[in-house]
Amino acid sequence: MKSETCSKCGSNKIIHNTKIVDFGHGNAQKDLSVRIKTTDKTFFNKFERGQLKADICGSCGHTELSVNNPHELWQAHLKAKSL
Repeated sequence: MKSETCSKCGSNKIIHNTKIVDFGHGNAQKDLSVRIKTTDKTFFNKFERGQLKADICGSCGHTELSVNNPHELWQAHLKAKSL
């Protein structure tokens, strides 16, 4: 939803790049992310991580997610396919 209007309702009330957090033990906040495994080990694997962010419509609530590093995640995905 990188545009200034909602793709569902057409509203211009868009909240861009909103952090998405998870509240863990003791209300500890962690940013939600995706990860792709880039090694094929039993222990001490490496991952490429991408932090999730959201664009939210302030009228209908439609939400679109994106990550901060799509190119790195794509490269990690290609590497993971070859493991």
